[in-house]
Amino acid sequence: MGIKEELEARFGDNFSDSLVERLSHTADMGFVPQLVWTGIKINIVPDYVVYPRNVEDLIDLIKISARHKVPITPYGRGTNRYGNAIPADGGILVDLSKMDKIQIDDVNKLAIAEAGATWKLIDIAAQSRGLQLRTFPSSYDSTIGGGVAGDALGVGSYQYGFICDNVAFVEMVNPKGELVRLEGKDLALVCGAEGTTGLIYRVGMRLRPFSPTESLVLSYDSFEQAYRGIGEFYRESIPAWHVQVRGPAISTYIAENFKASLAPDKWNMVVLYPSNVSSIVEPKLYRVAQATGAKTFEGEWTGWWSFNHGVNAALRTKGLLIHQHGLIHYTKITDLIKGLQENLGKLGDLAPDGGFDLDIDLERREVLLVNSFTQVSLLPVDKKILFELAKNTLMMEQYIKLGGSMLSIGIFVHKYAKNRLTTMGKVFQEMGVDRYEAMRKYKEELDPEELVNPGKVFEPKKRALEVLDIVRKQNDALRYRFGIGFAKRVVPGGEVDGYKVTKKYLDIFVDYSIKCIDCAMCVTVCPQYKLIPQWPYAPKGMFDFTKGLISMYELTGKIDVPDSAIAEISGCHKCGLCDGVCPARIPISSLLIKLSSMVARKIPEETTPEIPIPEKYKDVISEDSDIGIWFGKYLAENPSTMFATLEVLKKLGLKVKIYGTSMDSGFNDYISGSGNEFIEKIRKNSEKVNVVELITVSPEDYKTFTEGYQEYSRLGGRASSFEVVPLDLRLLKSIQIEGNEEINLHIACFSNAYSDEVVKRLREKGFKVKKVEGCSGATLERNVGKRADMMAKALGERYGNLVTLCPLAAVKFRSVGVNAKTLVEYIAEKVGASVKIEQKALKIADSDRATLSNAIVQSITDSLKKRSSLIADTVSFMSSGLDEFKKIIEPIITEAMDEASVSVKNTLNSLVSNRITSSDASERALVLNAYYKELNAVIMSMTFDSIVSVIIPEVKSKATDEFSERDLGIVLLDLIREKIDRFRLNVTT
Repeated sequence: MGIKEELEARFGDNFSDSLVERLSHTADMGFVPQLVWTGIKINIVPDYVVYPRNVEDLIDLIKISARHKVPITPYGRGTNRYGNAIPADGGILVDLSKMDKIQIDDVNKLAIAEAGATWKLIDIAAQSRGLQLRTFPSSYDSTIGGGVAGDALGVGSYQYGFICDNVAFVEMVNPKGELVRLEGKDLALVCGAEGTTGLIYRVGMRLRPFSPTESLVLSYDSFEQAYRGIGEFYRESIPAWHVQVRGPAISTYIAENFKASLAPDKWNMVVLYPSNVSSIVEPKLYRVAQATGAKTFEGEWTGWWSFNHGVNAALRTKGLLIHQHGLIHYTKITDLIKGLQENLGKLGDLAPDGGFDLDIDLERREVLLVNSFTQVSLLPVDKKILFELAKNTLMMEQYIKLGGSMLSIGIFVHKYAKNRLTTMGKVFQEMGVDRYEAMRKYKEELDPEELVNPGKVFEPKKRALEVLDIVRKQNDALRYRFGIGFAKRVVPGGEVDGYKVTKKYLDIFVDYSIKCIDCAMCVTVCPQYKLIPQWPYAPKGMFDFTKGLISMYELTGKIDVPDSAIAEISGCHKCGLCDGVCPARIPISSLLIKLSSMVARKIPEETTPEIPIPEKYKDVISEDSDIGIWFGKYLAENPSTMFATLEVLKKLGLKVKIYGTSMDSGFNDYISGSGNEFIEKIRKNSEKVNVVELITVSPEDYKTFTEGYQEYSRLGGRASSFEVVPLDLRLLKSIQIEGNEEINLHIACFSNAYSDEVVKRLREKGFKVKKVEGCSGATLERNVGKRADMMAKALGERYGNLVTLCPLAAVKFRSVGVNAKTLVEYIAEKVGASVKIEQKALKIADSDRATLSNAIVQSITDSLKKRSSLIADTVSFMSSGLDEFKKIIEPIITEAMDEASVSVKNTLNSLVSNRITSSDASERALVLNAYYKELNAVIMSMTFDSIVSVIIPEVKSKATDEFSERDLGIVLLDLIREKIDRFRLNVTT
């Protein structure tokens, strides 16, 4: 059994080798992707992603990794900046998101948390028991496993030191697959090892009694004053919790962008302290201020992110941010500044290509964590960016020169690992332990194949050797130390190819993805991530997927992104919560709507059957009524909602004009931005809808009539004159029902406009309503696929029975075994109407799907093969440029695709004929519609690079001229994708 088969068999739904899952784990807060884009071939794309749920999963993962000799990389939230959680040699990526259980031990004041639990969740759990964290990284939403692995400083380190000074024990699965408990001196094997010595399972973290946090700010005009303040602070022995000194440029940016209580253009010392010691702290702070010439004012605890990620977000507004942080004794800070000024310009002047600024944390042993920031004007996707990233190495050298160390090693600075782990590992020095040597020996003995997080901390000997190119290339850049600007001028620049190719697939989403600072704030509020804790289902993962695409192209020379992958990353609820917390101010939900629209545009027109109205409802129908009810095409898949509606209308004695299931409001055209098609549908529908009130059953149709028709009707010269009312509200206003039961009410994406009113009216009638948010993926279900099924299952597991406002969502829920009904069906039951809930959608057999897929691949391959000689005769024109060459071979590819479509059409017709069992027109329409959807789903989930891989050798064997195989591949892939809509239309016409 191969490794893929073994992982799939062992982990089931918690295993994936999909493009979306793999690429969404290829970036952190650092610039590893940019290094890959500049030509350093580090394989940062994992081959497989596994989401373990317990310690047994970790043990089996290690054993499978060892058995197949495939490397394994642990991943928490990906907020480090040294590539610690990014693969350096492909392999298995272990995402610990689903291991987040937390226990609070009140007696021993311990939080016992699994590796995937975030510091924020641990702190909340502790505070509920009258305790709280002593210290945590500035990445409050990073994981405890990552914090211990990195042994960082953070918020609270002035009082409590490094993260690992506060660890009571760690339970870890070592490289032999053994669960070990590490305490005391043995913690040296895991604290700061960055995941190279095993997979952390659980951590016992010491806590302190809870106390509200207060803040005072000391503002200085110059660094010299601020430096005296740091010295006085240590001499006064002030019992503060956290002390941070922010430079003038940083203070200004943070004050302007995040309304922080900082004096602009000043050096601000922010002091946080528990309120129960304020009577001790504040008099001492005022003495320090008086002695050092500081102005004082009351600060504000503005949130964890303002301490680090807020800086990253604010400073990226003016150019690419290059950041390095190191540890030095506080007496060395002035020498550090002198060294940095020689290379970076003036301290406090932070502008693209000039100056730098500092952000400083005080640690209790007179150690400073100094964050140095500089900005550059080049974009991250510029081929010259390596010369700017060399400034990071310049900063690094200054810390080391002064007897300091890096905060982390990662894949960058192996030669400084001993310095970091020994010199700055004071807690272990005091125990008489050489932490570096203890780790090194443990690693060599238990992991001689370098399988556990290779390429990190220890210089690689067998795997991930490409990381050594980082130092070599940056040293090459540093040879131009006298003038990096000169080096940039003589080296060709411009956008890397991977960026340009990725932008063809994802448009402007790519540019915003690069602005993402990987802080994981969006993850904390994302309702979908809470239901499905997997990376592609949170915006950070979506942005990292995009960076991963660029990287993949630079590593392999090709990418092919199926439309289903775009639908997968963009198919969220669009609730907008991420927009509100993003410190980089990225309009995330708007971008995802744009991506969804790109997918929707490619969904072909469906043939929807008209479901006949049973005779018993004829007395409900009146062509003379001023009230119309729009069933529309989306009710064709959920006829039980349609019949429930008719039952309730009958009980109300209401007569309506019916607009049946063959009608299309134009929702798909509206959300995809297909303006001309939408206007035409408005025109046709307006001719038929001659009522005063139009009742809609599906939220999609409500949104289209209320928003889309208002936006577009004037353009079409057809202003709509009817009032649109959602059926749920119309019934709740008209029917007298009482209830005291609980309802788990699923709020579908497009029902947000009226859902609050629905909830209010249900509660007025005595129902206990719990709002359930989370997109079912029903509208684009064939394309979203995995996300839609996982979301529906997760909602069902969490809430049991669901009542939804969306007929399509009800079908999706029921299709994966969730007990669900629409609110209309629920109301019908409450008033005594008997309606049989049925699943109308036709299930296509997996074998038929495979037949379609194989037919598409084989027919296109065969048609192109026939024309390989003709393509070979044109390759000499490649020298004229790819655009010119593309024009030359476009007719060849068009002809091949047209020919291939005939073969696929015959296959499709055969499959449809085998499924039709009668001459009933509605059955034929249903079957045709189901197979057309399936064809579309197959096409949208396909990658065509396998076809191109077959054709290129064919062309090469017949060509007399040399040509670039990579360029031919790019052109062939572009043309196949461009012609696929024509191909699909030919098949379904």
